[in-house]
Amino acid sequence: MSESHFEHETVLLNETVDMLNLKSGDIAVDCTIGGGGHTERILRAVGPEGTVIGFDRDEQAVAATTRRLSHYVSTGNLEIIKTEFSAVHTVLAAKGLIGKVAGICADIGVSSPQLDHADRGFSFLREGPLDMRMDPSKGVSAADLLQDLSVDELERIFRDYGEEPKARILAQLVVKARPEAPFRTTLQFANFVEKNLFYPGPSKKHIATKAFQALRIAVNGELEELRNLLDGAFEALLPSGRLAVISFHSLEDRIVKKRFTELAAKASGAISRNLPLTDEELNRRFPLKATIVKPFPVVASEEDQRKNPRARSAKLRVLEKR
Repeated sequence: MSESHFEHETVLLNETVDMLNLKSGDIAVDCTIGGGGHTERILRAVGPEGTVIGFDRDEQAVAATTRRLSHYVSTGNLEIIKTEFSAVHTVLAAKGLIGKVAGICADIGVSSPQLDHADRGFSFLREGPLDMRMDPSKGVSAADLLQDLSVDELERIFRDYGEEPKARILAQLVVKARPEAPFRTTLQFANFVEKNLFYPGPSKKHIATKAFQALRIAVNGELEELRNLLDGAFEALLPSGRLAVISFHSLEDRIVKKRFTELAAKASGAISRNLPLTDEELNRRFPLKATIVKPFPVVASEEDQRKNPRARSAKLRVLEKR
C-alpha cells in the first residue's frame, strides 16, 4: 500500500471534536492520527494560535497525513510523532506539557486502509501475509503466534481477546495442524477456522471474525496500550480538559467505561452515615477527579452508519478533568 493511498473514513468526526470543547489557542492531542480526519478538524478548532500533537505507530499513516497536512506542519501548528499512543504521557512530559493539554482524542482500533489492503494481513476477506502488526518494524506477527505458542496460550488469546466460545478447540486444532501446514496467509487461516469450527444457525459475521480480532489484539498489545493511554492522557489534561475515546468492540469499551467511572468516582471510600455533609462540604473534603460528560456512549447517526458500515460499532465516551 502506498502512502498516498492511506484514506480513512473518519468515524464520529463532528461529535468527537465538538465534545472536546476546544477554543482558539488551545493545545490538543490526537493519539491516533490515521488519515488525519480528527486531526484536521482539531487544528481548525484551536486555530492558528493553537498547537496539535499527533501520534500514530503506523508509518504509512504518519507519512500520508504529514504530507496531507503539510501546511500545518510547516507553520508549526502540527507535530506528528511516530509512536504508540501509550507513550503519550512520556512524550508530553518531555515537552513540559503535563497538565497543560485542553483536549485529547483517540480512535481505537484498525483503520480502513489497514483492513482494506491485503499486504497488512488484518483481513480474513483478502489474501495476504498473516501479519497484523500496526508497526511492521516491531514485535512478532500473527503467524509467529500461531506457530510458536502452546495450546494454553492460544486458548487464552482466543478466549480473552476474541471471546471465542470454542477457544480451546481452536487452539488444539491449530497446534495439531501447524507442523505439517504452518499458517502463513490470511485466507489460509480463515479457511481453516471456517472448516473446523461449527455453530448452529446462521451468523451475520464470518466465523473467523473473533479469531482474527484476538490475534490482532495480542500482536499489538492493544488492551494494555489502551489502559496506559487512559491514565497517561488524563494526567496530561489541564483542569476542565477533556479526553474523548472511540472504541469499536466490547473489550475496549469496557476498559474505557471502567476507567472513566473510577476517575469520576469520589476517592473517599465509605462515608459514615453519622457524618452529615452538605454537597459543598462533601466536594471540598472528597473532590472528584473528573466528570463523565454524558452518561451513555455517543454512537454514529443512521446516516453515518449507512455511509460507513464500520461506524455501526463505534462508541464515543468523553471525560472532563476537574
